[in-house]
Amino acid sequence: MPKKQPADAKAASAADIERSIQALNKLAERLWGDGREVEAKALLDALDGLNRALDRIRIGESRRVKTLH
Repeated sequence: MPKKQPADAKAASAADIERSIQALNKLAERLWGDGREVEAKALLDALDGLNRALDRIRIGESRRVKTLH
């Protein structure tokens, strides 16, 4: 069942998501540098999944734009 979004919630753009992923990637680098490889690896694995999802979103958006024109 889909959850309702609050009325004032703003949808994140692909660029917003990409900036967040980049910031979390920097965090993973710092964790790795601090000797916390397990946490860094878990974060990098999660970011990999997010990147793949973002790619699918972008592909869907580009297909939608092509069909509207």
